[in-house]
Amino acid sequence: MAEKRLGIFLFYDKDGVADRYVEYMLKDIRPCLDRLIVIANGKADENAVKMFESIADKVVIRENKGFDIGAWQQGITEICGREELAKYDSLTLFNDSFFGPFYPFADIYKEMESRSKDYWGLSVHGEANGSGLCPYGYRPRYIQTYFMVFEKDLLHSEDFFSFWEKLPEFKSYNELAEKFVAVMTMHFSDLGYEWDVLCDTSDLEGERSKNFDQHTFNIYEMVANRRFPIIKRRSFHTDRAVYLQYSNGSELFRALEYIEKNYDYDISLIFEHLLRLYEPETLKNSLCLDYVLPDIGSTELKKGESAVIAHLVYDDMFERYGHYLKNIPAETDIIITTNTPEKEARLKELYGDIASVRLVTNRGRDMSALLVGCRDILMKYEFLCFVHDKKSSQKEFASVGAEFDRLNWENMLHSEGYIRNIIGLFKAHSYLGMLSPFGVDHGSYFYSSVDYWTVCYDVSCALAQRIGIKTPAKDKQPLAIGTCFWCRASAMRALFENDFTYEDFPAEPADGDGTFSHAVERLLPYAAANKGCVTGWVYNTEYARTELTNLRYMTNSTAKALSKYSTVSFANFRSYISSLGKLLGSSATQLSMGERAKKAKKKNELRLKLRNMTPEFALKIYRRIKYR
Repeated sequence: MAEKRLGIFLFYDKDGVADRYVEYMLKDIRPCLDRLIVIANGKADENAVKMFESIADKVVIRENKGFDIGAWQQGITEICGREELAKYDSLTLFNDSFFGPFYPFADIYKEMESRSKDYWGLSVHGEANGSGLCPYGYRPRYIQTYFMVFEKDLLHSEDFFSFWEKLPEFKSYNELAEKFVAVMTMHFSDLGYEWDVLCDTSDLEGERSKNFDQHTFNIYEMVANRRFPIIKRRSFHTDRAVYLQYSNGSELFRALEYIEKNYDYDISLIFEHLLRLYEPETLKNSLCLDYVLPDIGSTELKKGESAVIAHLVYDDMFERYGHYLKNIPAETDIIITTNTPEKEARLKELYGDIASVRLVTNRGRDMSALLVGCRDILMKYEFLCFVHDKKSSQKEFASVGAEFDRLNWENMLHSEGYIRNIIGLFKAHSYLGMLSPFGVDHGSYFYSSVDYWTVCYDVSCALAQRIGIKTPAKDKQPLAIGTCFWCRASAMRALFENDFTYEDFPAEPADGDGTFSHAVERLLPYAAANKGCVTGWVYNTEYARTELTNLRYMTNSTAKALSKYSTVSFANFRSYISSLGKLLGSSATQLSMGERAKKAKKKNELRLKLRNMTPEFALKIYRRIKYR
């Protein structure tokens, strides 16, 4: 006889939004449950409630207190009670903290019920030292509590109900982790009940100090080799420095690629949720969205599905870009924009056989040429590339600006095969919205590489509000600098279908930073995120070679220079960053307000002097002074 199952699902979202991954999860598990209760901590918006009511038997919205345990406790002791629980052969407690399942919950129930255990889950955490709050003095092995099933013998016992009835209201996550998460499994085990997990990792466990969350930091092993059916949400927004404690940080994107190839799960469900809550940079870092593409490519293209728009205004440089334009596959349309009739005629003479040439207004330069001058064609294509010529005469050396220009064109239009590979990436990954060249960091660009917002944050926020996308976080970097990119046109609707005019852009001369154009430049990845699409960086092999060398050199030079300070002590990257914080902030708390103001003034003056220095010269200055 089939089991009669009860399920209690905990939902929490700070905005009350239930994204499609939640609906998918509930629809998959619903046939396995005879009754489903949904409890929302805090709030659920109208659409969420409507969706819950279409799937569940009961929906409860409660005050957000006690975390998921508080909601489950209320569900067990108040909403159900002993008599209601006695009607069922099993109880499933689960929450919305994971994506999946990648294969049906029905298969999971079938497997686990064949093992005849009293309670079970999906994964286990090995013994750990804990923080001292756990009554056992350490954290015993435990079922991880995002998904737990209690079978009949335990469910109907007084042991079960009294345990939940006596739970206190947990005020902090640490208290919850030490006094419930680490306790429950051992508590029932000590009473003689037997437990198991779908994906046992006891063979990977070691000393208490060396055990960790396998479902987060060893996720490829779990998904590919142990048939783990879910991925925790936290995997995607955990700081990369934490990942680097356990491996080289490739686990997550390898797991995701495995899921794409081996399961029918819609990956866009993951990104739709994550990009509503987190920054494009967060996803770019967690998923290693850096693509190194070769020159040999065979992606088949259809006429009219892709286009390259090139804005060219420096007539002494027109012929410099000819070989890039001739790299573009014949199936891809080419549109060149420029700002005077004379230049239009010259460009038609040079490239009229492969491109159409448009005359646009100069106000707004490259950005207005794209968003106003070409607005009528932007949504006609599936894939678009935008490039423009660039002179940075204000830089310390002409070669500094020239290399930035070369970086953009080389990594957008390096060769025909390379371009085919870029379009192939978009075709292979429906969640990919934009690819741009990597951040520039040579010469005095090194200064701005630590804060690409420069003075553009406020104007970027204002534009985000105008076009109806999420306001960016100031502590996260904008990913696209230079306004050269490939994109999926549908991911850019917020910008491409807007009613911008030339008057939105600064009038000439427009050489200052912080303009409307600079805001558009920085918001490109956020427009893609608004459509649930990620942004990555793309490199040809030559630039990947150069950039890897540069970044390794910069990292090693910085670590070597700072290791001379006695307060800098580290074993891994995370402890290195923590140690730097101690070094830079060691004396700040001992200063008076007046002293702090003076020190801040000197610091800002020094920053201004350093701004246009090369990294090498700046490092020499740094070594001579104690710069706090």
